Amino acid sequence: MKRLILQFTADLHLKRYSQNSIQNHRLDVLRFQDWLEPQGAADIAGLQGATRDTVLVYQGELARRLKPRSVNRHLSSLKLFFRFLEEAGLLPLNPMDNLTYPKLLPQLPTMLLPGEVGALLEAPNEAHYLGLRDKAMLELLYSSGLKLNELLGLDVGSLQLDAGLVRVSGKRERVVPVTEPAQAVLRRYLDEARPGRLLHPDDPCLFPGRNGRRISRVGVWKMIKKHAAAAGIHKNFNPRTLRHAFAMHLILGGMDLDGIKLLFGYRQLEATAIYAHVNTPDFRDAYRAYHPLTGPPAGPGRV
Repeated sequence: MKRLILQFTADLHLKRYSQNSIQNHRLDVLRFQDWLEPQGAADIAGLQGATRDTVLVYQGELARRLKPRSVNRHLSSLKLFFRFLEEAGLLPLNPMDNLTYPKLLPQLPTMLLPGEVGALLEAPNEAHYLGLRDKAMLELLYSSGLKLNELLGLDVGSLQLDAGLVRVSGKRERVVPVTEPAQAVLRRYLDEARPGRLLHPDDPCLFPGRNGRRISRVGVWKMIKKHAAAAGIHKNFNPRTLRHAFAMHLILGGMDLDGIKLLFGYRQLEATAIYAHVNTPDFRDAYRAYHPLTGPPAGPGRV
């Protein structure tokens, strides 16, 4: 089964899944393998003999230890794995067909106020090369709504600063705008901070870490935590929080969910459902009432 999992991950790589997604899917399938081993079914014959009931029993085991969202992620990984086996002609019947997933309630993201985002963006010390690099990363995460994986994968050639754009790659390549403040910081970073910081001078990566190689996920997490603490932000915070702030602040400014869908590269409008509550009069009034940098609630027609 290990050989099949290696082939499965290679197939995901060819299909342009991100490294983080590939790793998560691999670990989920390995967990399924661990569950099958005591039953003597962790081989191709065991997989070929798997039925819908097999998966339902495993789903029940997962549900005893994990939250519904995590259960769904594991099931999605298995669905990809069994589809790979089916496409390779190794599976006569896919046990994942017509399987019902646990129903999830929309999970509202952490809300950052514009003033908090402003404080975070001002936290890095731009006099130091790492501070200028950090500010450039934070500006891109917020101004363009990038995913962490998209930020990590950026090369210098991904930037089109004269056009105010950045090209991000992943499962679906897209081009998104970059704000003028972010453009200015990126130009300074490229001129003043990036030169001489690469382990290999011809490395195209946009953001190197201290070791001169492309900065890691952990490196970005630590950077954000450090500057959030310096800015006095004590909310549950991660790189995705800035992406949510980007979406929420645009909606509060008047952008509709179709616009968010295009900027985020979503295929279906349903993916923006967690932001729908932001675009209601009650939420807007509450936002303006409690935000220290806003005036009284807006009247009819005001955004």
